[in-house]
Amino acid sequence: MRKIISAAMLIIAIVTMSCRAGDFVWSNPLDLQYTEGQTAPRKEIRDPCIIREGDTYYLVFTMWPFRNREEKFLNEPDQGGSPGIALYSSHDLKSWKFENWLVKSSVLPENCPYKNRFWAPEIHKIGGKFYLIFTADNWLKKENNPAGTWGSAGYAFIGVAGRISGPYEHITWIRGAGCDTTLFGDSDGKTYAFIPHGNIDVQEIDLTGIAHDEVKLLGNPQRIVTADNNDIGIAAKPDYLEGPWVEKIGTKYFLFYAEIYRDEKFPEWLGYWTGVASADSPLGPWKKDSRGKLFAGGHLAVFDGPDNRKWFSYRGESKNSAHGLLCIDPFDVDASGTINTVAPTINSPVTTR
Repeated sequence: MRKIISAAMLIIAIVTMSCRAGDFVWSNPLDLQYTEGQTAPRKEIRDPCIIREGDTYYLVFTMWPFRNREEKFLNEPDQGGSPGIALYSSHDLKSWKFENWLVKSSVLPENCPYKNRFWAPEIHKIGGKFYLIFTADNWLKKENNPAGTWGSAGYAFIGVAGRISGPYEHITWIRGAGCDTTLFGDSDGKTYAFIPHGNIDVQEIDLTGIAHDEVKLLGNPQRIVTADNNDIGIAAKPDYLEGPWVEKIGTKYFLFYAEIYRDEKFPEWLGYWTGVASADSPLGPWKKDSRGKLFAGGHLAVFDGPDNRKWFSYRGESKNSAHGLLCIDPFDVDASGTINTVAPTINSPVTTR
């Protein structure tokens, strides 16, 4: 009898442990601190992009300092700009370790067109290869830049690697793209570039020539989402849109983007928010979420989380202790195609169940 009871208790214990193993507890902001390329430990980041590969999460982000080209800083390390693009990894989304530099300013030649800035890095896995896309330029001589002049916010570059940690080779300028350009590889083999120019445009992009340092945007840009909110009947409108990210969930495509509201006539809208639009095709037509905004925080990426759901990685905003720091939160899509999320969760432990 004791053996039977013990066996039953063991089964209950195993089931209980199995259920608990499915839980994931987190608390924003995450405890990320980086020293690579810094004169002092830093926690503030911009544009975090988490990608999952196997059982490991990888992170790239815009590293301090977040400057444009300024003459008074050109004598500082890396001409006063970001030191490059560093890759970090984690198995639990809580403790992060430095892996390696994907691009490092100080080792690049003076005439390299992507020597400075290094904003909005993203890694995308498309067709079994990894693509690193980022914004950069050269602050030493305007002639070193792709267009032969200073970029107001840099130029878009892309490189390719066989594994997530690189090395990323054939780093190539994407002519016609701009700051915060993102990629989306569809299941039909086509790849698209989503390009913010205040509003957001889309073009198909041909990456097949990247081994020969050739990348082409195809056709003409199509305007798909505008900053003006007249289409959803909201008087408040952001100054501009940036930081797009596209994710296909089921049969639906979702375009997330950051939006900055500064009009003091609409105090409840002031700040940096995430918005979203959806479509049945990457080329649209795209329809904005009627709410106009999802949560405070932005320039996000979407990744496969620890509970078989989609998760956001984003920069914390605003007027709270997560400002400028790394945050994550899960989300779901209901039957009507509406995005539902608990974001932003701040300073209190949260469990997925």
